Amino acid sequence: MEKTESAVRSRLLEAGKEEFRNKGFLKASLRSICRKADVTTGALYFFFESKASLFEEIVEETAGSLEQIAGGFADSQREKSMQPDEYDRLVINFIWENRDIARILINGAEGTKYENFWEDTCKKMEQLLQESFVKSYGKEADRDLIHILVEMKLQGYAELLNGDYSQEKFLKLSKMLRICSERGYQVIEEETISAQ
Repeated sequence: MEKTESAVRSRLLEAGKEEFRNKGFLKASLRSICRKADVTTGALYFFFESKASLFEEIVEETAGSLEQIAGGFADSQREKSMQPDEYDRLVINFIWENRDIARILINGAEGTKYENFWEDTCKKMEQLLQESFVKSYGKEADRDLIHILVEMKLQGYAELLNGDYSQEKFLKLSKMLRICSERGYQVIEEETISAQ
């Protein structure tokens, strides 16, 4: 019986992931999820309290890992043990490996506790970058420039995720995104230094 329950739960999670990826949380249908998983709605409610709890089960591990990566970056920047390009490679590899869930977090989380995940990530990145400038130059960089740069980078990640790229193309484009981002950081550094 345990193997059967485990198999049913796995099918529900997989069907839910597909439904949320394609339609987002608000438009996702529990009936459609159950049909794809070949179970009754009663079976779904045996495992999950609600559509929201199914959604959270699907995305929470990836969302938590992305938050840890951001926290790890903050720690490594304070200790200067990880360079920004190393961090970018870590993020890109993680995003590639978890692209279905990342797409859901970016495009389909409206109506859930994760609906501000992308904006919160942007704010966190802005804060970390600002802390880095204060530590390096003893003053803040232009907040508007930092905001624009971080938004551009995150929009680039979103475009990569929403494209139907092979891994090779995805990594090539992400490398170009990283180079553009580094040039943007250099401009902000030059602006900050010249304003001293």
